[in-house]
Amino acid sequence: KNKILKKIRVYVIPVMVILIAIAAGVDNCLNEVEVIKLLGGTDDIILFENNFEHVRCILPPFSVIGYYSDKKFDARTFCLARYTLSPRIIVEDLEHPFIIGNFSKFVNPGEFAKAHNLSIMETIDQNMVLFKKGGK
Repeated sequence: KNKILKKIRVYVIPVMVILIAIAAGVDNCLNEVEVIKLLGGTDDIILFENNFEHVRCILPPFSVIGYYSDKKFDARTFCLARYTLSPRIIVEDLEHPFIIGNFSKFVNPGEFAKAHNLSIMETIDQNMVLFKKGGK
């Protein structure tokens, strides 16, 4: 009886844990595929990149771009902006010729631009705006 219990502990339990992990991974992948189908075959990173398509053409390729957000630090959005606009360097600072603003719905980008001597160059999406140093 002891040998049978030992074999169960040594072989059966690890195999069951592995099978459960594989099943969970497959289920997660299938859920992601469904989400991508609902988005029309694209994921949120591709959608983010598409929003920045026109901005990439405007900005000099090897430059430092400022970044400002009135939201609590959102590492995901900041890193996506850095990834999307590479090889440009994105830094959290307003002292550069171009600044990307990431705003909550409570802030008016036009008022922000006026307060910081900026002009709006491009509205990227409902929350993000590209500014240029120097007011209108």
